[in-house]
Amino acid sequence: MIEVLKMIEVFLLASVKYAFTFPFALMIGLNFGQTLIAVTLGGIAGFYFFYRFSGFAINRFHHLKTFFWKHTPLSFRLKYRQLLLWRMKITGERVFTKRNRFMVRFRSKYGLSGIIILSPVILTLPLGAFLLNKYYPKHKYALSYMVLSILSWTAVFVAVVLIFPNLVK
Repeated sequence: MIEVLKMIEVFLLASVKYAFTFPFALMIGLNFGQTLIAVTLGGIAGFYFFYRFSGFAINRFHHLKTFFWKHTPLSFRLKYRQLLLWRMKITGERVFTKRNRFMVRFRSKYGLSGIIILSPVILTLPLGAFLLNKYYPKHKYALSYMVLSILSWTAVFVAVVLIFPNLVK
């Protein structure tokens, strides 16, 4: 019974932060096969969950933004547009936040392949799923590439454990 609870814990942790889960699972006492199954299935299931949820959230946010914009008073909308135009006149360019700059820089520098390769290890699976759904929702093989990336990182973790068996003990 304790082994099942440990596997559920590893499964849930792998669905959020994939890279830390493999060593964690070995440290809490799961054997190699249980670790492999729980981490791989947790990563894939977590990615699919967050991909679908982020699609729903993006869609809902767009509808809410449109609804609130339609129902705000005209005077407020005009003042908001004047403020944006005033800021653009002073700086001479569009106004970007730190988050927008990070997203644009990351997307232009790494693109789809960067999101897919870095999501399981450096980024988190929820962030990778969100970025994939936001910027590449109509890409034909994006979901397949991400599952392949998760499986590839699993193979890397397995290779590290096989090369350095003393790390497991």
